[in-house]
Formats: sequence, C-alpha cells, structure tokens
Amino acid sequence: MRKSLFFLCMVWFFTSHTPAQEPVDNMPPPRYLTTQKKYTFAIQPFQWFNHCWRTDFEIRLGNGPSWLQFSPTVYFNNQEEEKPNHMYDGKNYNYYYMYHSDWREPYSKLKGGGLDVNYKEFLNPGRSFYMASGLSYTYFDINYYGAAGKWIDYIEDGLPYHEYSYTVGYHSQYINRVSVNLYFGFQPATRSAFLFDMFWGLSYRHCFSDKEKPAFNKSLFSYGYSGPAFMMGIRLGFGLK
Repeated sequence: MRKSLFFLCMVWFFTSHTPAQEPVDNMPPPRYLTTQKKYTFAIQPFQWFNHCWRTDFEIRLGNGPSWLQFSPTVYFNNQEEEKPNHMYDGKNYNYYYMYHSDWREPYSKLKGGGLDVNYKEFLNPGRSFYMASGLSYTYFDINYYGAAGKWIDYIEDGLPYHEYSYTVGYHSQYINRVSVNLYFGFQPATRSAFLFDMFWGLSYRHCFSDKEKPAFNKSLFSYGYSGPAFMMGIRLGFGLK
C-alpha cells in the first residue's frame, strides 16, 4: 500500500512540473512551406542552342509537394542565302560549297511551336529533389531547297495521263512530334524569389511527316527524329506569391 502511494506521488510530481507543449496552431510552419512560392516562372537557356525559346509556368497544388508545369515553346531560325548550301534529291541530300555539321540536316528556314504539360512532385521532406513526367506536342515547318515530286494530271490526244514530276526549288516539310517525358531534377530551396533548377531524364518521341519528302531524322538532334532521347538542362527564373 505504501509503495503504491509513493509511486502515485512521484508520477504526480513529475507530470505537474513538466512544461506543457506549445499548441500545434502556434508552431512555426515547416521550413519548406516558407521557401516555396505559389507560382514560378522560368526559362531554359540551353534551348537557345536548339533555336528554341521555352518558358515554364508552374502552379503549386495546395501546400503539398505537387506542381503542374506548362511549357510553351517557339522555334525560329533563318538560314536563307543567295545560294543554298544544300540540295535535297527526293529523300537524300548533298552538300554543295559550305561545310555543315553532321549532327543535324541543313535547311533554309525553321518555324514551329508546341506545348509541354508535366506533373512534378518533390520526393524529399526538404523539397529539393523531384520527379516529373508528362506529354508534349511540337509542330515544325522546315523550309529546304531541293527536288520535290508530285503527281500531275494532264490530257494528251484526248486521253488522261498521270505523271510523277519533280520540281526543284524551295519546299516545306511539316512535322508533328508527340513525346512522353520522364525526368528527375534538383531545385534547391531558397527564401528569395530566385529559382535555379537542373534536371536530367529520358523522352520517347514519335514524328509524323510527309514520307515523300526529307524526314529530317538523321540523329538524336534532328527535328524529325523518332525514338528515345536524353533530356538535360537547367532552368533559371523566379517565384511569385
């Protein structure tokens, strides 16, 4: 009886002198909630070497680790000259008088645009490492110099004829590209509005184009390439709100 009474007294003594915990509502917010903005705006400077201007807009979903990313792209490059440095003969091409790198086919003018939509989620409590995946669509209008063929209908001696004829000059190849993307990135948390992000991953691309014209699919860097490709780059921007 005495032992039980002594034990109860000791429990009362320590519990009555233990400082009470601060209510949850008064606790400071976790660090990552104070270092991530609601919206972000960024560019990818390495895309300039691809004759592309890409802008990334991101929206955070609530206060969680998930984001939606929308990335419009614009392509433009003008290489028109008085004498073109290439000549396409059907699907093949030969270079004339100027040296041209082998990592992408020559052309006279490039126009295009597209949109990437990705879902992004941070994987660690500090919200610096993330995984993202999504889809993209891109349209290219590639102007080139060479021979292009088409069927011509004509009548001779009262009889209809069909003839496949080649015309030499400037022509356009239209390419529609769809892609599936999966990549990982590192975006350090910061209390300032500045955003720095580096990423790497894989993409699978498939292109649709006119099979009677040059396909522009010689290498991984070609605009008409279909198949797996590496993704790598950096993003620079700022956060809002």
